Amino acid sequence: MSPEPGNVRSLAAEIVERALSSGRPVDGILRRAEADLGARDRGLLRELVLGTLRWLRRLDFVIEAVSSRQLKAIDPALVSPLRLAVYQLLFLDRIPAHAAVDEAVKEARRRTHRGGAGFVNAVLRRIARSPELESWPVEDADPIRRLAIESSHPDLLVDRWMRIFGDQATRELLEANNRPKPWQILTFRSKGGRDLAASRLAGEGVQTSPSTLAPMGLVVEAGNPLNTDVFSSGSIYLQDVASQAAALVPPPTRSERVVDLAAAPGGKSFSLQSFEDEVEVLASDRNWRRMRTLRENRDRLGLRIQLLQADALRLPLRATFDRVVLDLPCTGTGTLRKNPELKWRISEAEIQRLGTQGLQMVRSGAELVKPGGILSVVTCSLEPEENDQVVTRFLATNGEFEVVPLRTELPAALADQVVDGGGWQVLPQDVHDGFTVHVLRRCP
Repeated sequence: MSPEPGNVRSLAAEIVERALSSGRPVDGILRRAEADLGARDRGLLRELVLGTLRWLRRLDFVIEAVSSRQLKAIDPALVSPLRLAVYQLLFLDRIPAHAAVDEAVKEARRRTHRGGAGFVNAVLRRIARSPELESWPVEDADPIRRLAIESSHPDLLVDRWMRIFGDQATRELLEANNRPKPWQILTFRSKGGRDLAASRLAGEGVQTSPSTLAPMGLVVEAGNPLNTDVFSSGSIYLQDVASQAAALVPPPTRSERVVDLAAAPGGKSFSLQSFEDEVEVLASDRNWRRMRTLRENRDRLGLRIQLLQADALRLPLRATFDRVVLDLPCTGTGTLRKNPELKWRISEAEIQRLGTQGLQMVRSGAELVKPGGILSVVTCSLEPEENDQVVTRFLATNGEFEVVPLRTELPAALADQVVDGGGWQVLPQDVHDGFTVHVLRRCP
């Protein structure tokens, strides 16, 4: 159903439905919808959509508890208005309860019959009388399921992370995933570095602090960098600081020749040239739409990066490179703060499928590494099947490569994230996403 023209909550309900049913990234859907909105409505739309998707399972639990109905027994047309309104009642103090309820009832009446609107009204008014999460406790004998509902994650991920990271790290990870993510910025040495960028941004009302992880990164404390001349002039690029750091494991050397496979929208390539502008980069991706975005980003930034549209499994290249960067396909479990819809699509079968696809890409990319060169295997996943085990399986059948001892080859700010087995990994935290990197060297 099309949203009511001019109604942000109606538009948010439609976007949540599309994100959950289409398999498309919610960020792209949001960007297109925001193009026709003012700044205030853009902020509200993003808050409603991302907040509802983050807390989806907890919202559904409360709806079922109050209505005494399983969600599948509720008219599908009413589910999104209910979810959005419950999110506003339980998580957004600045929105009056009556406004959240009235808008949801209005949307329900537009979507269905009078009885449906009455049902929505009754459920929401009961929640509005006790608009605190503590009023709706999760009582489940299974500790994994209870924690999964409380933190609004699938049982699958909570169970996996408990086994991989332990209790405390898992709880911190779940909490981080449910916090809004600040803007993060990549700056460029060739354009004055991050001190100059920070000063110029401050002059336009955007307050930043230097990243402790990425040497050219800034974290936005206040303001919107998209609304600045600094951004429009091509002096900065918006990119997660962990993503920036991952591209620099290890830092590039001057005049290094690099091919970045599955490169779009370009962040890894941009990070390499941000750190060392003499690096020669060829950026490749098979998707022409994503390549168009990469080209637009490159041109706005004024960088010297060659582009090639090609499938990483069928590369039309004969040359070899000092560094091959492989951003493997993955479930994206390190990016759930900004892509909360992903956690409702993950399955064991998908994790295994992506691990197999990633292994095929590693084998293909390895052919482009010159003797003595390195293969950098990057994922924004926390799942071993998609990174650690891919590398282990590759090395088991390829004696030409060996693991690079990263602890001795990285600066202190990056060496602290080297984990057992020789990989580099950061988990999602207050500021950044989670990434995993393995670096292999081809024997001379």
